Amino acid sequence: MFNQTRHRLVILNTVVFLMVLSVLSTLLYVHMRFRLFHETDEILMQAQKRVQSMHSAGELLQPSLADPEQDEQTTYLIWNQEGQLLGQSPPQSFTPDIVRHFQKSSDPISPQTVSLQDHHYRVLQTQLTLPAPKAYHGEVVVTIVRSLEDVNHTLHSLLFDLIMGIIAGALISLLAGLFLAGRALVPIRSSWDKQQRFVADASHELRTPTAIIRAETELLLQHPDSSIEDQSPHIAAILQESKRMSKLLDDLLTLARTDSNQMQIEQAKVQADTILIELADQFQLLAATKDVQITLEIDDPLWLRGDHGRIRQLFIIILDNALKYTSEGGQIRISGRVHSGQMDIRISDTGTGIAKADLPYIFERFYRGDKARSRLEGGTGLGLSIARWIVDAHGGSIRVRSELAQGTEVLLRFPVHK
Repeated sequence: MFNQTRHRLVILNTVVFLMVLSVLSTLLYVHMRFRLFHETDEILMQAQKRVQSMHSAGELLQPSLADPEQDEQTTYLIWNQEGQLLGQSPPQSFTPDIVRHFQKSSDPISPQTVSLQDHHYRVLQTQLTLPAPKAYHGEVVVTIVRSLEDVNHTLHSLLFDLIMGIIAGALISLLAGLFLAGRALVPIRSSWDKQQRFVADASHELRTPTAIIRAETELLLQHPDSSIEDQSPHIAAILQESKRMSKLLDDLLTLARTDSNQMQIEQAKVQADTILIELADQFQLLAATKDVQITLEIDDPLWLRGDHGRIRQLFIIILDNALKYTSEGGQIRISGRVHSGQMDIRISDTGTGIAKADLPYIFERFYRGDKARSRLEGGTGLGLSIARWIVDAHGGSIRVRSELAQGTEVLLRFPVHK
């Protein structure tokens, strides 16, 4: 699938690049052609003004007519009113067969292009009334002809260079397309792999409680005459797995909404220290069953702007993990203070800790260092993923430091809005 996508991206990028390069090359060629023809027409106009400034038609045939700016590419053809050629300057520039093609061949107002076999000329005619010998009958028509050999040579060279540039651009764009398509598919492939792993993990997590509920239900149906008291262990197992499945579905729905940006954060003034004190009292009841002590060290009121419900959910996830992995006789410490425009909240425990190899992956979905123990504790591997999203949504940061058998410390840092 990814190879086909990569090939399509390469083809698409190459085609788009070639189209852009072709359009730019065409515009450059048309612009250069216009400029070269415009310069040629300017030379013809200057020659026309020079002719019009003469006092006698006989001056057209004098050798002094030669102008360094006009060079040998400009030729003057002189006709009488009957269309007879009276002369050309420089002399013998064209044969009689070629000269007749210039006779009244162009518009007397604007220059025109005349093509003769493989040669092209730019032609401008002007009618003059000048004092002249009797042979000229007083009026002559002057045809100014300029060869386009240099112009065509320049245009052919430019066209060749543009074609070579397009071919080279095609090869470069093909190679660049392969490289860029590969780079572009890296995050897509990573996202696809994460999605596939997410679906597989979710299916696995849902399969376990579903299988337990089914098995317990079948056991109940095998003894239809038994009382509820007799079957209470099976009913309790069904209830426990139903709660676990419900929590898993809620977490999956939360993450799905965050991925699609449908989860909204309500901005309000939140007093974090009050939430921590309240949760510490509630968790103390659970901690007492494990002989775990929870201590609070909050110096100042902790105010921040955010969603009260999400901040509470964040603290519950961290405290629940701390209590879950802290053995009997352990301690959980909660501290909070404000300094340098930032709020630091630390939740540390003396629990089992996290292996260094697992620390980089603890915020990934469904990742659990000790899968067997986590499943027994009722964990789904989604809590820290949700916690990181809540922190990011509030513009904060979360860091975890831990060592095996030494405990874990979670640092939550939020900006303080005055």
